[in-house]
Amino acid sequence: MARAAQTPTPATTALRALRDVGAAAWFGGSLMGASGLNAAADAAGGPLERERVVTAGWARWTPIFRAAVAAHLLGSVGLLARRRSRADLVGLGLTTAAVGAVAGTAVMGSREVPETTIHAVEWTVPALLAGVILSGVGRKG
Repeated sequence: MARAAQTPTPATTALRALRDVGAAAWFGGSLMGASGLNAAADAAGGPLERERVVTAGWARWTPIFRAAVAAHLLGSVGLLARRRSRADLVGLGLTTAAVGAVAGTAVMGSREVPETTIHAVEWTVPALLAGVILSGVGRKG
């Protein structure tokens, strides 16, 4: 038996907007950081100059990242509470993994970890967020 199509409420629409815009901003920033910022820093010169460029770039991204994650989490948790759908639960699980990967790169960045390892983990963030975005595609109500 087919489920009746639900008409989204204004609250559900607002939560979806928070979830989707937050995820999109976070995805774009993490993808740019992994692909563009690290490559630009590698071209900057020696290790001290590279470190300065990377630190400055990620520091400027941090306030936007925090706002994007907060919006995304607020929307995701709100939708899960309202709809209790499997897609929302999967998206929140992938979000949790992405938050863990971000935390992991921060910890690795403060330790003697090879850059190739840090870069590999940095690339998992946009990959996980692509899954988050896809988990919400085509979902109505």
